Amino acid sequence: MGGMKQVLVLLTCLIFAGCATNSGWRKTSANKEVLHLAHSYPNGGKYNWKGSGTPHPIVFKNETILGPGEGGTYCSGFTFAVVMGTAQDRKLLAEKSPTEIRKFQKEWYGATGDTEVQAGPALENLGIGRKVPFDQARPGDFVQFWRGKSGHSAVFLNWVEENGKKIGFNYRSTQKSTDGIGNKIEYFNDAPEKKGDVVRSRTYFARLN
Repeated sequence: MGGMKQVLVLLTCLIFAGCATNSGWRKTSANKEVLHLAHSYPNGGKYNWKGSGTPHPIVFKNETILGPGEGGTYCSGFTFAVVMGTAQDRKLLAEKSPTEIRKFQKEWYGATGDTEVQAGPALENLGIGRKVPFDQARPGDFVQFWRGKSGHSAVFLNWVEENGKKIGFNYRSTQKSTDGIGNKIEYFNDAPEKKGDVVRSRTYFARLN
């Protein structure tokens, strides 16, 4: 019996050590949290390109960074609410100041610097995320894409593929076609017979830590 107890103790220690070493697997990934929060906002709510575009005020350390959108939301406001909510839940902003968050907001909206690529550099500058290569994108990443002069900010949901080629993608954001928050599929302008207008080379992904 003594030998059996020693074996059980040894197995318990090995299991505990393994769990301790690989404890990260039990922690929900940022992408899953982004998707959960993005889908927690109800569909609709009107689209309105005025004010902050956010579905609610963005408050950080008792300071209001942005007030709510005026009678509706728009894309940058929706994704900013999602990234801020997720980052705060994950305690990525504990050491950040309201001044840093205001700078982050301006970069996220493309109000400063290079407006071609916004989310990735904004996350990297704040130290809470990074740019992701096109072929490594996964659900829960943030996607910024362009259709000629028109741009859009969204939460990436999944690829649309045909004959093994990525011809478009499904995303969640807020836009006129869904009269506010909702999911939508768009196609690349090089996808045959899809009449898409998204520029593949101007589609950028970013991921929260």
